[in-house]
Amino acid sequence: MSGPLDGEALDDIRRELSVLAERLDTLPSDAFAERLELRMRQDELRDLVRRHAVAGDLMSADQLERRIADLRRRIESHYGNRLSHSSGPQTGLGGGLDPKYLHEMNRAMDEANDIEGLKTELRKLEDRLKTMRSSE
Repeated sequence: MSGPLDGEALDDIRRELSVLAERLDTLPSDAFAERLELRMRQDELRDLVRRHAVAGDLMSADQLERRIADLRRRIESHYGNRLSHSSGPQTGLGGGLDPKYLHEMNRAMDEANDIEGLKTELRKLEDRLKTMRSSE
């Protein structure tokens, strides 16, 4: 595919990404192969958008608001699922988690979920919405 994606194509991609995220959230923790397959598809779709769309340029204000809300929800959910020092008792590890291990795991989770990419997209979309509203 060459050139920018149109609004309909972006909507289709967003819907698929949303479905993929929901499926990932509901999978059992030991469904490694399916998780990998779903994550690989997410990566393909994100790469497609990065290559062919300028964040928010083809979206209406309503679409921007929905995408911003979705990104915020995903980011909040991600941070809500991070490991913490108090995770020890729930995991059966007794005295808690080693801070070095804890930070490594959280960094790995951030990378796997492309948190920095999501936060960057969120900032761009918020800026685009602000610009759109100020020109009305």
